Amino acid sequence: MVDVEQDVTERLAQAGITPLIGGLVPEPATADLLGYAPSYLRRLAAEGRSPLPFVRRGNRRFYKIADIVRFATDTD
Repeated sequence: MVDVEQDVTERLAQAGITPLIGGLVPEPATADLLGYAPSYLRRLAAEGRSPLPFVRRGNRRFYKIADIVRFATDTD
């Protein structure tokens, strides 16, 4: 069985992306992991309809690895 959190971490490493402290991943990398276009995920967040919670750092959005994993694996 594949550990989804490990898979996310490995894919980020392959892309040369190091999560910030707290497991924060930049919005474009999050979109790529989930199969969304970065512009689509950005637009949903700007409209207040983001499919998962985000953290703001300046004018950028970051998503927690735990929330990415939960979104990718929750089928309810």
